[in-house]
Amino acid sequence: MNSKKINNMKNTDILSRINALLSKKVELEQMTLENGTVVESDSFAVGEPIFAIDGETKTPLEVGEYVMADGTKLYVTEIGIIGEVEALTYDEKEVVEEELSIEPEVETEAEPVVEELAEVPPTIEEVIAKVMEAVQPKIDELQAMIDVLAGGQTEMKETLSTVSATKPTTHRPKEKVKMSEVKVATNTSATQARIFAMLS
Repeated sequence: MNSKKINNMKNTDILSRINALLSKKVELEQMTLENGTVVESDSFAVGEPIFAIDGETKTPLEVGEYVMADGTKLYVTEIGIIGEVEALTYDEKEVVEEELSIEPEVETEAEPVVEELAEVPPTIEEVIAKVMEAVQPKIDELQAMIDVLAGGQTEMKETLSTVSATKPTTHRPKEKVKMSEVKVATNTSATQARIFAMLS
């Protein structure tokens, strides 16, 4: 009879039903393990697939025993398949809730705090003063060297100002010699003799 219904349905009806089934969003439950890892499953029931969520990545949970944040124990017997779920009994829930509700005792140590405040680090002015004390002898030594050099410079200026300048050196070219007076070798040509005569 089912085959008759399928035969009577139009192909478009079949496709629209399949499409509707595929487009249904399946909401998976998410829980947190004791170590903070987020796990996801359809219903956290035996036989259901279970995945560890890391951002956008889903990884099947490895075989082992896992403790949920609420204390429930989850056993994975095959990779990615829940094998057993062990819920907490009422007494165990109370113990877990008590452990969560106990506030850690805060030890008050007022005296060490007062001692620490007494040892306040020095101010910037105090640090600068200490540095200046350490550097001051070097500064004094450098100032003495500068004074010695300045005294030597003044002595040199005084010495140079007392020395009289000697005759200034001037350029004295040799006297002009006329070419006609220059004795030229007798083997010179007439043209050369005329050029020398013009130059003189």
